[in-house]
Amino acid sequence: MSAYVIATIFLLLILLAGYLFLSHSIEKRRVQRQRLITALRARRNSFRDLATGFPTGFLSNDLTALLYRALVDCCDQLSRLEPKDPTHAEQFNLYTNLLATQKDNNQQTRVRLENPQQIKEAHSLLQELHRFVMQQSALHLINQVQTEAYIDQINRLVLQMSVDGHVFNARQSQQVGKVRLAVHYYTLARKALAAENASHGFDKQIAQLDAMIAKLQEKAEATPEGAEQPAATSNTKPAATTDGSSSKEWKNFDEENAKWKKKQIYD
Repeated sequence: MSAYVIATIFLLLILLAGYLFLSHSIEKRRVQRQRLITALRARRNSFRDLATGFPTGFLSNDLTALLYRALVDCCDQLSRLEPKDPTHAEQFNLYTNLLATQKDNNQQTRVRLENPQQIKEAHSLLQELHRFVMQQSALHLINQVQTEAYIDQINRLVLQMSVDGHVFNARQSQQVGKVRLAVHYYTLARKALAAENASHGFDKQIAQLDAMIAKLQEKAEATPEGAEQPAATSNTKPAATTDGSSSKEWKNFDEENAKWKKKQIYD
């Protein structure tokens, strides 16, 4: 009888240990699943903010498609982890359609940021996008050729924002009659382009800036030192209306910028 009791107790201990082990495994999987869901939700929100945070047309088609593919992947995983939540499937369909539309959109129009606040916000978003590309590369989700192409496009956008910021300040200076200050900011824009012009891809833009700088310098030399007066009032017209030739030259500059050729990326 004692042997039977001992065997029963031993069996119960085995069952209890098995139950505890199974319960621990189930709880561990539940915690891991919840952590994965939380991480996927955070990634989806981050990618969504990147995809929608930039002005329309600011990112290249390739960078926008990269973000949409990441969003599609996140929503697909979430829909399988939480099949009862219909929003995941809805978002999966949404971003799949946006990705398809993006692939069909071959027309790229250069978008220039309008003010320093936009430039500051876009710069922060580009830093996040750069980190995302490097993470994708480290995980071997994109190859080295793709990584270099994406980074090159991001660097071009950073350069574009730098030039945009200097040009914005130059135009503001022109509007208030500060010709020499405008020359200073246009010169900074020229230097930013010249520093990245090893392949001579910005020769035409630099030449156009040179022409604008020369014209403003001529105007500044014709103005006695200290005679520049603030010209801005509530009804002040933009510089484009007071200096039509400069406006035309800058328009040509924008058109040349629009011809920047992005590298081809093949998945």
